[in-house]
Amino acid sequence: MLRDFKFIRKTPVLLISLLVVSTLPFIYAVIFLGAMWNPYENTEEMKFHIVNEDKGHEEIHVGDSLIEELKEEDRLDWQFTDLDTAKKALQKGDTYGYILIPEDTSKKAMSFLTDNPEQVEMSLNLNPGHNFIGSLMSEQVGHFIIEEVRKEITDNYITAIVDQLNSVESDSKDAQDAIQQLTDGADELNAGLIEAHNASGQLSQGANELNNGIGQLNDGANQLSGGSGQLYQGEQQMTAQLEQIAPNLGPAGQQLVQAQGQLEQGAGEISGGANQLAQGASEAATGANELANGMGQLNNGLGELQQGSQQLSDSLNEINTQFKKVLDKIEEENLAFTEAGAKDIAQPVHLETNNVVKTQNYGQSFAPLIVAISLFIGSITFNVVYPNNKIFDEHTGVFKAWVSRMLLYMVHALIISSLITIVVDFIMQVDIGSNWRFFLLNYVWALLSITMIGALVTLFGNFGKFLSIILLIVQLSASGGTFPIETTNGIYQKLYEFLPMSYTVIGYRTAIFNQAFDHEFSTVIYVLLAMLVSAMLFILLLFWIKEKSPKYKALTSRLSRLES
Repeated sequence: MLRDFKFIRKTPVLLISLLVVSTLPFIYAVIFLGAMWNPYENTEEMKFHIVNEDKGHEEIHVGDSLIEELKEEDRLDWQFTDLDTAKKALQKGDTYGYILIPEDTSKKAMSFLTDNPEQVEMSLNLNPGHNFIGSLMSEQVGHFIIEEVRKEITDNYITAIVDQLNSVESDSKDAQDAIQQLTDGADELNAGLIEAHNASGQLSQGANELNNGIGQLNDGANQLSGGSGQLYQGEQQMTAQLEQIAPNLGPAGQQLVQAQGQLEQGAGEISGGANQLAQGASEAATGANELANGMGQLNNGLGELQQGSQQLSDSLNEINTQFKKVLDKIEEENLAFTEAGAKDIAQPVHLETNNVVKTQNYGQSFAPLIVAISLFIGSITFNVVYPNNKIFDEHTGVFKAWVSRMLLYMVHALIISSLITIVVDFIMQVDIGSNWRFFLLNYVWALLSITMIGALVTLFGNFGKFLSIILLIVQLSASGGTFPIETTNGIYQKLYEFLPMSYTVIGYRTAIFNQAFDHEFSTVIYVLLAMLVSAMLFILLLFWIKEKSPKYKALTSRLSRLES
């Protein structure tokens, strides 16, 4: 029932091997996740070039302001250079992109309040062939920069200018309304002055007529008073005469005396009325004098009103003068509030993204890493299946054995490199820029992988297979095939400089996108060939050691079988 466990317990080499293999998931998780732990928060070592050609404007300097802000921002390793330097760096893979700030950036930023607003044109230049995810990250950074420029224009400059000009426009409109109101008021005031003058003339004419009437009334009252006095005297004389002759007239005389009494009463009433009339005439004369005084005051008030009207007219002229100056200033600065200008202020920058190389799809961008890993896994599989440490019955010399082993490696490398070339190029139809470079690199890398893993297995037996898997994990994590190597920690960046897969990925990118990155293709081939020759010579050395030490030869053979 527990036969397998009993066998493992009796085979220490197998037990140790199984325990070692059990650590592979843990090692893979730690190494690979460590390399991809938080790349978006570790971009401060990724180089990104800023090319500022902005000549500025008397009001703002967008380019200079942006550079000052970026110097305080550690999102990327900013490189402030000229255009030629940035282009060369992007071509070589020394930078993940650059942004060009044109010379008319500030000038266009000030055009949004004119009749001919223009958006600021900026270009973001990327190289997805160098590192696809790096180009995506750089594109996000490019949009971050554009956002900073937009804020620079809208928040720090244009917003303030718009507020100020809106205030001028509002004040101008208020001034227009005030002028219109003052003008209307002045017209009404002038009309009122005319009516007041007319009324004053009529009142003066009425006062004159009243004075004439009062004078006539006084004359009539004086005449009436004089007549009533004469009447009264005549009546007194008549009364005295009647009193003398009345007794002689009898009853008729008596009636005559009564009539004389009534006449005397009437004369008294006429005299009283004459006195009242004289008193009324005196009061009318007093009222006429008061009316004359009021007319004088009215005339004085009209004079003051005319003076105020003149001051109002002068104020209107001054307002008109100031308003004309405001309009002249707006016209002189060529300011205009248009719908197009409002839209451009909302989106002041148009970003044009340019890729140095054209990527076919996501698969093409990751083909360099995937192909490199595939060939390395194929090399591991070969060395797992083939017994590198088998002791042959037929004894041959060290050199002949070594040549035989190298020929075997070369044949298998040719097989797997040819197959992957056919699959990638013809079946999956990945766009390959240089087919001969692609095939050459396939073969050299496959042969190097088989030889390196063969050397480990020849040296350590099955434990060498375990080490080859560790080497695969390390290269997968530190070859810069996924995220930019600058986003990893210092250990991975150091390993990147020595790992053969790092050079292989660079070479594949050169072959696929037909453009050199980091190193020339010839340099990549030379480095890989140097490693290949070293691995081959190391195997030759191991064959010689085994020839000289049969015990070591037997040990490696036993370690390769596990069950012994």
